[in-house]
Amino acid sequence: MSYIFSDLKTKLQTQVGDPNLDTTVAGDALAYTEQEIFNKFELTLNSASQNNSITSGTNVLTSTLPTDFQRTVDLVITAPANSAGSLKKYFVPPDQFRDSYPTIIAAGPPRIWTYWTSHEFSTNADQTYTVKLYYCKNVPILSGASDIPTIPQSFEEMLVLGAKIRIYEQKEDFDYASQFYNRYADLEEAFVSRYSVNQVDIQVQVPSGRMRV
Repeated sequence: MSYIFSDLKTKLQTQVGDPNLDTTVAGDALAYTEQEIFNKFELTLNSASQNNSITSGTNVLTSTLPTDFQRTVDLVITAPANSAGSLKKYFVPPDQFRDSYPTIIAAGPPRIWTYWTSHEFSTNADQTYTVKLYYCKNVPILSGASDIPTIPQSFEEMLVLGAKIRIYEQKEDFDYASQFYNRYADLEEAFVSRYSVNQVDIQVQVPSGRMRV
């Protein structure tokens, strides 16, 4: 069974029962549904990492951020070995960082850090450190006819149902749209459980969903 953007739009037109449904409207409904899911949840499907470093005498990462960067999950020092470890617990919000460290004059291992338009540390590195950046990435927006969703085909029903709900709500047919809410919530819950970054023995509660054990 084909799982490309153009065929999904045709399937959506059929399920909505409107062969004249504008293909742009159908495409937007599918694309926005997928983007909403990946903007809400931290999943293995939109997780990534980048090797980076902090050069001695500086307080920022050496390499530019990945083009698909959305937000930081963790910074982990991997070398030298005596400084290895996660820096997640040392994050502070940008305004607090600016108040506490208006100028960077101290030297030492990287600990306190923030993110505004770049990752910044409260000290200038006393030596060069190797850092792995773990991050959530933006998934590609469906646009081309042959594009394949990031959501796996096993959850195609969830993607199409979400798009269908959007279309009925756009038509202001909220009663009909509501018929699909529970099924969509069940599928979304199963999807997040399957692809959550917390893989083992988890309980997941998703917005508009129900708690399952």
